Amino acid sequence: MRMLASIACVVLLGLVSGCSFFGGDKTEYTYWEPELSPDGRSLAYESTVGENLELFLRDLETGEERRLTTNEEPDWSPSWSPFGDRIAFVSRRDKNVDIYILTLADLSVERLTNHEDDDINPNWGPDGLIYFNSNRSGVWEIYSIDPSDWSLVKVTHLTAPPSS
Repeated sequence: MRMLASIACVVLLGLVSGCSFFGGDKTEYTYWEPELSPDGRSLAYESTVGENLELFLRDLETGEERRLTTNEEPDWSPSWSPFGDRIAFVSRRDKNVDIYILTLADLSVERLTNHEDDDINPNWGPDGLIYFNSNRSGVWEIYSIDPSDWSLVKVTHLTAPPSS
């Protein structure tokens, strides 16, 4: 359900007012898309820094905030790994909208998808796979990717946009 709501938001924002994620309006997103850690102790979220989105972590007990990303392109849509040691997210840092993984121990970032079309809305499943939306087939569909070996599976198989 979260993925569908996020897609609707992105499409609606993009069509109506332009979306800051994709270089549209300069709307400020503060404490946006909070994701509770698996242990319930922290929130990951994105927030505007200047005219850009970056990822942050907030300790819910102490209120301490930690900035996780710093770059010239927006980072958004955090999703925790089942063990809470990594966060999948979306970024345009390589001039394309793809899925990345941030390792919390050292804040290293690895690009997980690399496709000319958009990969958005990562959701790290309890099975260890990351589920996401992509328009790489010409319509928005659901894919999964295994972050250990990068094996990609197309979960849905639309031949045309769904009718309303």
